[in-house]
Amino acid sequence: MKAVVSMRRPDAHFDSATSVTVVPDSAILRTGRPWFIPPFAPEWRLETVLALRISRLGHCIGAKFAGRYFDAITIGVMPRPVPHDTANGLLDAFDGAFITGDWMPLPADKNIEVSTPTANVSLGPQLDLAPAIIERFSEFATMKMGDIIGLCTFAPMDNPPLDTHWEGGINGTTLLSFNIK
Repeated sequence: MKAVVSMRRPDAHFDSATSVTVVPDSAILRTGRPWFIPPFAPEWRLETVLALRISRLGHCIGAKFAGRYFDAITIGVMPRPVPHDTANGLLDAFDGAFITGDWMPLPADKNIEVSTPTANVSLGPQLDLAPAIIERFSEFATMKMGDIIGLCTFAPMDNPPLDTHWEGGINGTTLLSFNIK
C-alpha cells in the first residue's frame, strides 16, 4: 500500500503540473502510534491531507470509471522538513513520512468538514476532483487495493513541540490521533 499525494491546496486547480509525492508503504504510520521527530531537519511542518482508499486493482483508469475505485475517506498527516528539498526523494520515504487515520464511508452528500488542531476546514467539492486525480495517477502506476490517494493538503502545523497531541477528523468523527515525540 503506497500513498500518492497531490501537493495542492484545496482552492487550487489540479493539472499535470501539480506537484505529487509518492510515499512507500514502509514509511506509512497508522493512527495511535507516536510520530518521532526525525533528527535530520531542524524544523518541521505537518500538512493535513484529505485521502481516499483504493478498493480495487486498476491501471490507466478513466475519469468516467474512477468512482468505482475508491470506497472510503480519511485524513492523514505528511510531516515535511523545512525547507523541503523536492529533489531529495528520501524526504518522502523516512519512517513516518505519512500518518494515516482510520477509514470511514464516503459521505452521501459529499459534504466534508475537517477538524484539525490548527483549523476547521470545509472541503465540500474535493470529492468531485477525485476522478481526474485518480485518472492522472493511474497513468503512471497501478493502483492496488489499500493504496492511498491524497486529494489535497491544508491546515499546516509549523514546528510542533515535543509531547504535542495531534487529533483530527471528518464530519465530527475523530479519525486520526497521535502524539509527537
